[in-house]
Amino acid sequence: KSVRLILEGLEFVAPVEKLRPLPWKPSLGPKRREETVRPIFWRNRTRSYISRTENWDEFPNGRWGDSRSPAYGELDGYGMALRYGRDECLKVWDHPADLSDIYTMFAKYCEGKVPFLPWSDQPLNLESKVIREHLTRINQAGYLTVNSQPAVNGVSSSDPTYGWGPKHGYVYQKAYLEFFVSPEALTKLESRLRQIPAITYHAVNRAGHLKTNTACDDPNAVTWGVFPGQEIKQPTIVEGVSFVAWKDEAFELWRLWADLYPKDSSSHQLIKGITDSWYLVNIVDNDFQKPVGAIFEIFQDEPITNGVASVGAIQDDLTDPIR
Repeated sequence: KSVRLILEGLEFVAPVEKLRPLPWKPSLGPKRREETVRPIFWRNRTRSYISRTENWDEFPNGRWGDSRSPAYGELDGYGMALRYGRDECLKVWDHPADLSDIYTMFAKYCEGKVPFLPWSDQPLNLESKVIREHLTRINQAGYLTVNSQPAVNGVSSSDPTYGWGPKHGYVYQKAYLEFFVSPEALTKLESRLRQIPAITYHAVNRAGHLKTNTACDDPNAVTWGVFPGQEIKQPTIVEGVSFVAWKDEAFELWRLWADLYPKDSSSHQLIKGITDSWYLVNIVDNDFQKPVGAIFEIFQDEPITNGVASVGAIQDDLTDPIR
């Protein structure tokens, strides 16, 4: 192996192509060897997902079954903690005094200027960099994103950014956004979403009040691949029951962030207010043939709310689909 690496470095032989078997990193545990489907919500918290499903007797293979049985494990005992220590977190997140400080922090994460957030231990994933400017703008407007992927229409399975699975295949993605938003902004957003039947969404607050425009609880594949001599693979899905299970964890991370500060401090009260009243939303644009950035049209001309004085409309330029 070392000899080959030397020869590759000297360009005497072609490097060995490294292909991802799935768009997410498979577990090495023997029980999960055949696992091929996961919800997208835990994309940036893989360890937590593995922990909360470790007692399942079987893992989804080929299709997603009924996630209500077996149930997801409770948060207690599943390592619910911020990845970094208090001092490191405060060094990066400082002491936000108002909502504009929170918006700026999330926007800087999208720009690569903040290295981590409670929902993601690492910088923005590679495939979302093509929509980085769009993400930055909506975060500045109070739509605080924690997960995203652009639409992909038939990219080679060998593509270094979007590819996965066997060679000579093609992979596809629906545009996906997941974010926290205030109840007032959600009401405005819902009025726009009602005009776009191709977009489906779920919105839930910490108390479990769920809003959705989906007619059923069937899984919605947001990533799939077509490969020679094989059935179509659908390794990543959006599904309502799993989303409600994920929201407990997502809001708990806000609480852990708030607890970094004294309970009588403005930072603690600010973050606690978000935890107690805001909604976690996921949006899927089911028309994957639209241009990159088309999903962000729902935010256009939407003013920045929640007490930010300098208001600016969101205007997004659209680029060709990823093919």
